[in-house]
Amino acid sequence: MSIDHRPTWQRWGEPLAAALNLIYTVGYMQGWAESFVAAGIGSAVFAVVCWQRRLHAEAGLWLFYIGFAVYGWWHASDAWPAVLPVAEPWVHVSSIASAGLVWGLLTWWLRRRGEADLPGLDAFTTVGSLLATVWMVQFVHANWLYWIVVDAVAIGLYLRKRLYWGAGLMAIYTLLAIEGYWNLLLWI
Repeated sequence: MSIDHRPTWQRWGEPLAAALNLIYTVGYMQGWAESFVAAGIGSAVFAVVCWQRRLHAEAGLWLFYIGFAVYGWWHASDAWPAVLPVAEPWVHVSSIASAGLVWGLLTWWLRRRGEADLPGLDAFTTVGSLLATVWMVQFVHANWLYWIVVDAVAIGLYLRKRLYWGAGLMAIYTLLAIEGYWNLLLWI
């Protein structure tokens, strides 16, 4: 049996953050405005956990999600479109190319600082999540494809940092993104 040498709050902080973010995701899919509260708290806890595990870009991403939770709470009463719009292929190509450039720059910056672990993966999941979020808030159905890729890569990132609750959350997110794209489950 191995001994967990992390501070006590990290032992319960990561599972708490994962649970709150899962509650948010299911609530979001159900249209529950209250779920944004869980998203804000869970994101704050994950930001601290990632910062302490030297995933600095990922920590910044979780801070961004605190703002997104406030935005979502504020606009929770807005109607969701019945049919999701489709973006032209060239728009996706240009957004992916732009994200690739930002990913490269962020990776370079994280390496230059010298404090971050796994800067390439850290930057990829951060930039990819921001791109997927942009498509999501515009209600473009293809956002789910972005999330499938980003969440699948995030599983590896979290596993490499021994953030097993976070990896589990990303695995569930990957499955939910597949469901979101194909609308396989009627209960969500």
